[in-house]
Amino acid sequence: MRYLKADFTPYSSDSSRTIANLETAYEQWVDAHRALARLPSTMYWQAKGKTDYLAFKQYTTSPGTTMGPRSPETEARLAEHVEEKSRLKRQLQRADELIQERAALCRVQRVQAIPDRQSGILRELDKHEVLRNDVMVVGTNAFIAYSIACQARFPTGIEETEDFDLAWCRDSGVSLARRAGIALQPRLSVLGALRDFDSSFQINPSKPYQAINRDGYEVELLAAPSLAPLPKEEAFSPMVTLDEQEWLLRGRPLAVVAPTLRGRACPLYVPDPRWMALHKLWLSKKPERSAAKKPKDARQGNVLLSACRYFLPDMYPIDRDFVFELPAELREIFTAWCEANEFDVNAPD
Repeated sequence: MRYLKADFTPYSSDSSRTIANLETAYEQWVDAHRALARLPSTMYWQAKGKTDYLAFKQYTTSPGTTMGPRSPETEARLAEHVEEKSRLKRQLQRADELIQERAALCRVQRVQAIPDRQSGILRELDKHEVLRNDVMVVGTNAFIAYSIACQARFPTGIEETEDFDLAWCRDSGVSLARRAGIALQPRLSVLGALRDFDSSFQINPSKPYQAINRDGYEVELLAAPSLAPLPKEEAFSPMVTLDEQEWLLRGRPLAVVAPTLRGRACPLYVPDPRWMALHKLWLSKKPERSAAKKPKDARQGNVLLSACRYFLPDMYPIDRDFVFELPAELREIFTAWCEANEFDVNAPD
């Protein structure tokens, strides 16, 4: 099916500012969360004989560690800890209030929103710096990010889903840490972060690439063959025979903050929309693909490549440089799309 620009519904003229403000508030919120997590859980005086010692616990379950007897220095250190913790809690509360205000505006302006269960998981992954650095969002939930980047509601492609897919990206060209040349501190595994959100998440024994919670909610982890095997601390065992996952590691990833249906904010880090679109179109023709999924793949691929054409020509140009990067399997599919959509790569719209 061919999609025209008129098939998309533009967001209101104020939405770009509202979305930018929501992103700012979210970044303040997640920064405060991370800073609080780095602070000791508690700091207190501990009596030993006739002397008080300053002690702390990094986590609530940690054993207490002493930092020295009471002195002007240790008293100042305790006061500094109390003040820093109070400051971060105030920042967190203020950011939370701003998020609610701006998410409410997004709803009025009909900005595409994400369901809250998915958003809660993604916030947890982001708090632990797993999202953006180790994994990105793929599948239907990624299309919410594309809609926001285009500042338009799509005519199709964002069907409601009760699960979601993540793609492993650590050490690849789309990992934020690698792109920025940042060395991150050790962090939780993907399953560890999921369990911080919901302790009932377990690896499905019959599908080791999938985690499932007590309600039957599923999170799947995919991985490109070039990134196998995963680090030993990762409990997931994704299939690594899907060569098409390599395409999602190409191009330039997209990061946005989306509103949620209940007035929160959710980070999304997704593949380059051009590569995602062609990936979907290729899946719609893959012989081994479930026949029930192919029509949705075709709709999503067509609508997303059309969205890139109409709304993202500067950020994600569909030009000769892009075409030269395509492997033979995708170039054939791209040529068919160009013919069906009367698109000339040498003379784009």
